[in-house]
Amino acid sequence: MERPEVYNIDNIAFLLFLFLGTYAFVVIIYRLYLSPLSRFPGPKIAAVTWLYEFYHDAIRGGQYVWEIEKMHLRYGPIIRINPEELHVSDPDFYSILYSQQQKRNKTIIYSKQFGTPDAAIGTVEHHVHRMRRAALNPFFSKAGVYRLESVVQEKVDLMLDKLWEFRESGKLIPLNAMFAAFTNDVVMEYAFARCDNRLEHPDFDALFHEMMLSFSVLCHWTKYMNWILKLGHSIPLWLAKRLDEGMGKIVSFQTSIAHQIQDIQNGTDKSHETVSHKTIFHDILSSNLPESEKRLDRLAQEGQVIVGAGTETTSWALTVAMFHILENPSIRQRLEDELRSVKLNPDNNHDDNHNQKDSPKLSDLERLPYLTACIQECLRLSYGVTSRLARVAPDQVLKIAGYDIPPGTSVAMSSVLIHRDGNIFPEPEKFRPERWLENPRLDRYLVAFSKGSRQCLGINLAYAELYMALGGIFRTFAQREEDEKRLVLYETSSEDVEVVGDMFIPAVKKGFKGVRAVFERI
Repeated sequence: MERPEVYNIDNIAFLLFLFLGTYAFVVIIYRLYLSPLSRFPGPKIAAVTWLYEFYHDAIRGGQYVWEIEKMHLRYGPIIRINPEELHVSDPDFYSILYSQQQKRNKTIIYSKQFGTPDAAIGTVEHHVHRMRRAALNPFFSKAGVYRLESVVQEKVDLMLDKLWEFRESGKLIPLNAMFAAFTNDVVMEYAFARCDNRLEHPDFDALFHEMMLSFSVLCHWTKYMNWILKLGHSIPLWLAKRLDEGMGKIVSFQTSIAHQIQDIQNGTDKSHETVSHKTIFHDILSSNLPESEKRLDRLAQEGQVIVGAGTETTSWALTVAMFHILENPSIRQRLEDELRSVKLNPDNNHDDNHNQKDSPKLSDLERLPYLTACIQECLRLSYGVTSRLARVAPDQVLKIAGYDIPPGTSVAMSSVLIHRDGNIFPEPEKFRPERWLENPRLDRYLVAFSKGSRQCLGINLAYAELYMALGGIFRTFAQREEDEKRLVLYETSSEDVEVVGDMFIPAVKKGFKGVRAVFERI
């Protein structure tokens, strides 16, 4: 007599289906009714599954930020945006969430989003983050930037030289690519005592810039599928170059950082001996960090973050500033008049033909109120990063709008929503530097660099670039009656600087040709 087949395929499939269905039912019930976050308002589908967020961000291309904005209009200042995260839109809560004094962890899912979980920016635990940042802070402090001001000035002068060449040739100036080359050269020279001289490239090495932007598009996928990054990091340099020229540039850049760190660790790196300063890696390796924190792979992650963060956000802010200043004659005139009044830096060489070395000191530029207002306004409209930045208060109950947020809860806020808040910034879509002069208290609501203990490491360097680049351009190429040519926008409109999506950094419309300018004959 044959034994009956108890475990046939149909039975197994049924049991599996039953198990998965039961599991899904239990998860849904828990998230909707039993979770500590179940009492917070928001769409039920967002509370049940991450797929709602994934659809709007990964599939629709960074659109969840606008959905969150709509949710706040419907549900109020605090909402649940996924099964494990809350979002707050109250601007006065920002300094509480992003506190300088209180413990703030990073939400784990964001830690590995860019493949740099061991860099300071990806560090989850508060105390580990403070330890890692302590080794980096002196290099990027205000005093550190003043000490290496000449590094920034050298790149500003080179950029002005390039603009003179454009003036003579009459060719179009791709401002996006030019500013990306400028900020990339600055941050690499500043941090690594070397750079790839992208300002010297005929097209400002636009392909490298485009690849960095393309990489940001993956951010909403890699947040959930970290294996994509691991696969990318496993590609050897020779293969990357064969597959795609742009990919080859990115992998080559990453490889060069690792090689430089190895040379410094081995004592064979001599690059700093021909320049005025040592690298950030010299500072870290000579710090009192534990030896486990000085591993090659961890330092390489720090280097990649420094360059990535120090290139795109600042270059976009410069691009936004240039567009709005060139588009508004009255703003441009007032800025140029103010820049004419500032004294020159005697440490800089003077060129009687081009006058491009007429560069004031950074400290003098920082005292100019209208230039400062223009910079604040361009930061407001460029947002820094468009991504929400989630924090966890591990041992503190946060209170807002009658709600107690339990310790250990992931809570996020977005610079986009704060900078677009019409209650704080009337006519928020307009570039109006005067608002900062009329109400100095607005400073507390400028969060392009975030705030608190995890504020952007490179804030002082970024401000130096903004002051020195904009100051240099609008002083050198100020409109004069005797000029034969003037710097103007070319086939560029406000749509070209309108942020339409969140790819961690601002995303613009498809088919974007870039903000372009030209020296037009008068």
